[in-house]
Amino acid sequence: MKKTGGITPWKNSLAGKLLIRFWLSLLLLSLIMGIIQYQALHSFLMKGETQELQAQIGSFDESQLKLWLNGEQPFPKEWSSLSSGVVAGFFTPDKKLAGILGRQEVKAKNPYALEKSFFQKQIKSKKLRTNTILTSPKGIRYMVISGPIYLNQETGAGMTGQNSAQTANSTLIGYAALSAPLTQLNNILYHQLQVFLVSTLFILVFGGILTLYIVKKPLLPLSRMSEIFGKIAAGNYALRIPEEPAASEITHLRFVLNQMLETLNQSLTTEREAKEQMTRFIADASHELRTPLTSIRGFLEILLRSPETDPETLASAHQSMLVETERLIHLTEDLLTLNHLNKQIEHMPQAKPETFVQAILPELLPLLSSLLAYRTLDVQGDEISLPVEPGELKQIIYNLIHNAIQHTPVNGKITLKTETRDKAKYLYIADNGEGIAPQDLPYIFERFYRGNRSRERKAGSGAGLGLAIVGEIVNLRGGKINVESNQGEGTTFTIHFPQDY
Repeated sequence: MKKTGGITPWKNSLAGKLLIRFWLSLLLLSLIMGIIQYQALHSFLMKGETQELQAQIGSFDESQLKLWLNGEQPFPKEWSSLSSGVVAGFFTPDKKLAGILGRQEVKAKNPYALEKSFFQKQIKSKKLRTNTILTSPKGIRYMVISGPIYLNQETGAGMTGQNSAQTANSTLIGYAALSAPLTQLNNILYHQLQVFLVSTLFILVFGGILTLYIVKKPLLPLSRMSEIFGKIAAGNYALRIPEEPAASEITHLRFVLNQMLETLNQSLTTEREAKEQMTRFIADASHELRTPLTSIRGFLEILLRSPETDPETLASAHQSMLVETERLIHLTEDLLTLNHLNKQIEHMPQAKPETFVQAILPELLPLLSSLLAYRTLDVQGDEISLPVEPGELKQIIYNLIHNAIQHTPVNGKITLKTETRDKAKYLYIADNGEGIAPQDLPYIFERFYRGNRSRERKAGSGAGLGLAIVGEIVNLRGGKINVESNQGEGTTFTIHFPQDY
């Protein structure tokens, strides 16, 4: 993990967030388990201490206790059967303190001896069969159990402690209260608490280190993704996220990101190509506009320098300027047509037009006949309709035939053929002219393109927008246009509209 200045970057990282959540979860779980274990151990030790005190009461001879309680014999100073630190108090049936017993070392050291008032306060009817935890003025915690003492008249045996119960043949001879310090129990609980804290700290530290190591490996693909996207942001759009074993979520993320990068790269490529085409288009349009404008300007300069130009020269200059002006008009109309087609592509109309080829031929043939100049135009095929507007179909046929005329020698043949095959509709324009060079075929539908990107203009040749307009119209209407050509043999344009259009 990279250190980029303090703990904040690490804390904000995915590995850091996971580790912090692991620590919090582990701490909460350890706290719950510790509380449960502490309570269970506390209950177990308290139960054992209670049973031990009950056994202490049972160690007395009840007949002897009766003599002590009746004042027939004095209480002894100590009782060897009592455990270390345990103090026993005995009371008469009328709850008067009769005496206190303890071991010799207890009385000598006197660390746990209880005052008479301590017992007097505890011997109450409601507390005779309850366990009580008290704290002495010295801060020592004691467990106190108390209960009645009965003597069986038939057997002479006594019944003491909390397990004793009065029967028809038993007599209450007094009460007993035993107190034992909980110092050892507290030491055990304190030791257990220390063990719990140390073990929890150990688990948190080493568990955190182990978890960080375990979590870091599955997150390595995300780190590599971050590095790759840094390079992509720097401009290397061809990079992709490599395949590697990872979690299903990361694998899905990698797949989606690679798809996004592919789409982004295609968009950037398309934008770059569009910019290149726009640059070339502006250059070509500038060239096409400059040529006729330069020509017109030249003729005007000649006429201005020679005010008394002879009528023949004047007529020739006017004719030339008229031709160049018409070229400008045609070029402007073609550019407007292309712009109109682009807008139609962006806002595709819902209505699907239908126009019969044979219906518009009578309007086109007179115009085409004036351009054929000893070339033959053969019209054949089925009567079909194509999904285009009448004006669009006229422009398609006119542009293709005009292109064929420009590249077909005199006495050549141009064929217009329509056909329906497998419910699909076809329109063919073929010629037996000079053909198209193989290196030019991929570019003939580009704007302003002429063979070999040459700027040389043949007599009567266009600006290179006719085929571009045809391609735009066909694509707009959902069709396809293909071209086949062999140099010296001729060219065939095929327009195809599928049956499901």
